[in-house]
Amino acid sequence: MSGTRNNSGSDLKVIPGWPPVQVAASRVAARSEFAFALSGIGLAVFMVLHTGLLLSSHFSAAVMDELAFFLEWTYLLQIATPLLIVLILTHVVLASRKLPSTAPQQLALIRQVRVLGHFDSWLWILQIATGVGLLSLVSIHFWEVLTDLPIQAVKSGGRVREALFTFSAPFIVLVQAHLAAGLYRISVKWGVFARRWARVATAIWLALFLILDTAIILALYDVGGRP
Repeated sequence: MSGTRNNSGSDLKVIPGWPPVQVAASRVAARSEFAFALSGIGLAVFMVLHTGLLLSSHFSAAVMDELAFFLEWTYLLQIATPLLIVLILTHVVLASRKLPSTAPQQLALIRQVRVLGHFDSWLWILQIATGVGLLSLVSIHFWEVLTDLPIQAVKSGGRVREALFTFSAPFIVLVQAHLAAGLYRISVKWGVFARRWARVATAIWLALFLILDTAIILALYDVGGRP
């Protein structure tokens, strides 16, 4: 490996036979991919914690209210919300690097995936579609919750009752499908699991959280209907 100088005067490592610009671009792409994976894992961790908070409503509305009060009283909610928004925006920006931006490009991509019939490619299409759908739904969810503080089980239950099939159920399906697809692709790309075991782990993750989310919705639906 040899060295050269870039315009700023710093050393730039060059792979023999590779232009310096190409080496730098490859390094930036690798770092972006790593940051994208980290942001996805961060969002998955948040969703696990979020599910835990809402799952408390299955035991009693009072338990969920106490947990929510603790988050607000300790300012964890106020601190975590801006950080979460930044994390989501970072994830979106990093994801948009490889997305087809025009309709002809999108149609060409779908045609190519159809011809190849590759599972991972179809999963990428699913990830794109669910991600686009979540952009608007996540914004709506943030607005509904943050403009109606404090967080309470009865308020969440009321929102579930008002929009069970038009918002709550589709939102859960999109979130969990997007997370499962993303975690599968991360685990395969970074060598955490072989494809076979990654599919098994992803299927278990998806089934488990869909069951938990269904239990949460049923509990909140019941709470929202109480006088």
